[in-house]
Amino acid sequence: MNNKMISSPKSLLAASPLVLAGLLMPAGASAQITDTDSSYADEEIVVTAELPRGAVITEIPPVVELSEADIASYGVSSVQDLLEAISSQTTSSRGRGSGRPVVLINGQRTSGFREIRDLPPEAIRTVQVFPEELALQYGYRPDQRVINFVLKDNYTGLSASAEYGVPTQGGQGRSEVETTITRIGKNSRLNVNVEWQNNTAITESERDIVQDAAGELVNLGDYRTLAAPSDNVELNANYSRSFDNGMSLSLNGGYVYDKSRGLQGLPGGTLDVAGDTLFRYFTEYGPLRRVQETNTAQAGLTLNGMLSDWRWSLTSDYTRTQVDTDTDRSGDTSALQAAIDAGTVDPLAVSFGPLLGAPVTDRAKVVDQTINNLATLSGTLLVLPSGAVTTTVRAGYNREDLDSRETSGAILTTTNLSRDEISAGINIDIPLADENIDVVEAIGKLSVNGNFGYSDLSDFGGLVEFGFGVNWEPLDGLVFSASAIGEDAAPTIAQLGNPLIITPNVNIFDFTNGETVLASITTGGNLALPAEKQRDIKLAVNYRPEWLDGFTFLGEYFRNNSDNVASSFPLLTPEIEAAFPDRVTRDTNGRLIAIDQRPVTYANVYSERIRYGIDFSKRFGQESGGGRGRPERAAPPPQPSGEGAAEGRPEGGPPPEGGANTERQNARSGGGPGGRAGGRPSGGRWQLSAFHTIRLEDRIKIRDGVEELDLLNGSATGSTGGSPRHEFEINGGWFNNGIGFRLSGEHQTATRVNGGLTGSDLRFSDLTTFNLRMFINLDDRGNLTENIPFLKGSRIAFKVDNIFNDIQTVRDDSGLIPLSYQQGYLDPVGRYVEIDFRKRF
Repeated sequence: MNNKMISSPKSLLAASPLVLAGLLMPAGASAQITDTDSSYADEEIVVTAELPRGAVITEIPPVVELSEADIASYGVSSVQDLLEAISSQTTSSRGRGSGRPVVLINGQRTSGFREIRDLPPEAIRTVQVFPEELALQYGYRPDQRVINFVLKDNYTGLSASAEYGVPTQGGQGRSEVETTITRIGKNSRLNVNVEWQNNTAITESERDIVQDAAGELVNLGDYRTLAAPSDNVELNANYSRSFDNGMSLSLNGGYVYDKSRGLQGLPGGTLDVAGDTLFRYFTEYGPLRRVQETNTAQAGLTLNGMLSDWRWSLTSDYTRTQVDTDTDRSGDTSALQAAIDAGTVDPLAVSFGPLLGAPVTDRAKVVDQTINNLATLSGTLLVLPSGAVTTTVRAGYNREDLDSRETSGAILTTTNLSRDEISAGINIDIPLADENIDVVEAIGKLSVNGNFGYSDLSDFGGLVEFGFGVNWEPLDGLVFSASAIGEDAAPTIAQLGNPLIITPNVNIFDFTNGETVLASITTGGNLALPAEKQRDIKLAVNYRPEWLDGFTFLGEYFRNNSDNVASSFPLLTPEIEAAFPDRVTRDTNGRLIAIDQRPVTYANVYSERIRYGIDFSKRFGQESGGGRGRPERAAPPPQPSGEGAAEGRPEGGPPPEGGANTERQNARSGGGPGGRAGGRPSGGRWQLSAFHTIRLEDRIKIRDGVEELDLLNGSATGSTGGSPRHEFEINGGWFNNGIGFRLSGEHQTATRVNGGLTGSDLRFSDLTTFNLRMFINLDDRGNLTENIPFLKGSRIAFKVDNIFNDIQTVRDDSGLIPLSYQQGYLDPVGRYVEIDFRKRF
């Protein structure tokens, strides 16, 4: 009898029933085929294994994979907390976009992060983090990593948590109360979350900020906040349902209210006294204030389904954000000046009564509305001897409207901008060598991919994006990838049309004169910004050795090259002032009094960097098997069930006829190792990840005729100095018997900023921060919950951020700290401790 076991696009129905029976037997059992089975003699036996529920169909291996037990070891309360804990592995290093990852649920697209943000970790079976290349296959930009959350088939839970934290230096308190209801059934999912948060203020006097002479006279630190008091309320609700025809529907709605109330110091003015100038603060009207109130309403819709052998999805998202900002500024001093000139008023008097004008309030209102719609169609284009050629076609329509209204004195300024965007694109993946052809033994697995997209913007015209890449796996567990992308990107509506806001009395270090001054800062939009041209290259290696289970090495090289880059206004060094002289205002004595910080354009921005590191985890105190390691291919995959599994298909994947290499597709759904009563995973585990980033180049060309900025050698665009040559990240944890801790740390090397011939150089020290989180699950602590029933299902966590209270130090050539770079300004919070109590009902 000649029985062969091969991958094929044919259905399982074409396979021998006896062979299938053997495959579906428990481990240790066997199927016997005898010569009497003559009806199957000399036939080719075709076996195709279906993907488990929630699998992602791709040749690209995940860079991080967490089982249920791994997730429990983080001791977090929500998906959002989990992503923060593993942010070093989920944030894109490509240097584009926000860095926030794309989120999938059970291998399917979502309308946004809101759909899964508040889910409790107990509802998740597996988390997979994929590199940026996978984003294209789901119709997203290639500058975001992709995270797939595989949910449990059945889960019901109600949880509530309360947190309180304070800096060890005092001066602020942070309170948070949150409750979450979650229900996941066979065909539906419901999640509702309500959260309230309050932060009290930190004033300059509470951090011993040294004031200038005029500020010392009036105790100015009592009237300026380093951290404004704020209140935040959030409501988020999600509902999802799958249908018998294979379709699934997800709905999301949310509302966020946020209000902050900052103090901007006292009204002040410059008076002319007998030919000399006198600057002083006035206390008659109390502190100047800035009150900002933000209301955000959001709604999303996602449809997923199958069209023959093709998977389609439709997402739609609407967001309306309204920001109201009231900013006080000093009143009119002309009557007071006239009285001083007439000699009827002492300029050093404590109060000037009606001679001093009351503060004036500037008001700004911005309403930003966006609607984003995207349709994608993914499937197998054709089947080659090397495997299935897959493609994703996308089309979208987006619209954004920004209306702003700004009142300054008697002057009213309005801005109304809108943008319509129609886009289309295609992505294709072609396997060149795979397991089912002989050449793979010589060169390994090899595939190439390409993408092309076109967008038409109503205010910028046509924009093109393109890219191509290659993935090569010469050995099992060793994957090399290379990609190049090009894109034309328009500035955002906000960069173009944000309202003009002038903030008085902002501490600014003037490099030209080597002094700290209080200057007025202008922010807003710039309608003259052009479209940006981006050209990037990425090379990567991912290695999971067979001989060291739980170990992963990741190495990446990035090169970013962009022309006509819209950017926020950089740090005002002498070279920046020379490049943008019209943005700087000085008085007749050369003293800095105002900066226009609306966005600017750089002719070219170029950077190169290398990032490499490891992720290593092990388990102890339990039998081996399951969990974080590689899937056991010999074991049969679980039968699809629950949400999105209609007609026996794995959610997020095509039916068995979808490709010739179905069995070998990345299908890790990992239910985790064994569990205790109530579904809690048993045993202990430890995990360690460490990454190192080396910046090779970081340069900015403002325009022809202006000296290029070298951010690694004395130039800077931000107030925290230039770009550090080296950055290190470390994250590790230990968990056993309900007790766990996690330690994360970051370190960046020192930088400097050249002050020019007439200015003062500044040196920024290196910075090292370590954060510690410890927690205990009370259910695992003997009979404690039996003696105190209220504590059943509870967890207590204790967190310390910036354990060693390390705050960057900035010094000038004389070794002195400029007033605007006091540590209270750089990090007003410092070391922060928090206690968290969470209970599941």
